[in-house]
Amino acid sequence: MKQPIDNDNFSFLLLDVARLSRAEFERRVAEAELGVTPGEARTLANIARFGPLRQHDLANLTGIGPMSVTGMIDSLERAGFVKRMPDPDDRRAKQVQITQTAHALLEDLHRIGEDVRAVSRGALSPAEWDTFHRLLKTARDNHLTAHHSRRISGKTEA
Repeated sequence: MKQPIDNDNFSFLLLDVARLSRAEFERRVAEAELGVTPGEARTLANIARFGPLRQHDLANLTGIGPMSVTGMIDSLERAGFVKRMPDPDDRRAKQVQITQTAHALLEDLHRIGEDVRAVSRGALSPAEWDTFHRLLKTARDNHLTAHHSRRISGKTEA
């Protein structure tokens, strides 16, 4: 009997690799005792990646609920890793950005990320890994282009 679902299809493989990589990253962050939770580490990395940005934009970009993002930002702000600043485009809103204090922690997180990527890379040659990385970026960009096209045509919400 033919199996109704292919366990090795693109979507399942991508989700499995993402889930396993995230679990490995979270384990290593917890073991490193950096003074932040794994969720706070991901939040800080995303602020560094996309910021400065509004909290609700961070929630949308990361798929984390607005209340959870607010709690993580509060904690990161108390630790001195981020600060809230007035949004130059809307005086009622605040933007979140990293502080100089966050740079050492971000270096530690980068090193942990490199170690996790080394697990994913395994025995792949540098050329194979570069090709894999380039193809993943292409797949991501294809989805972003399709999403943008749907938004422009009015076929989906923001």
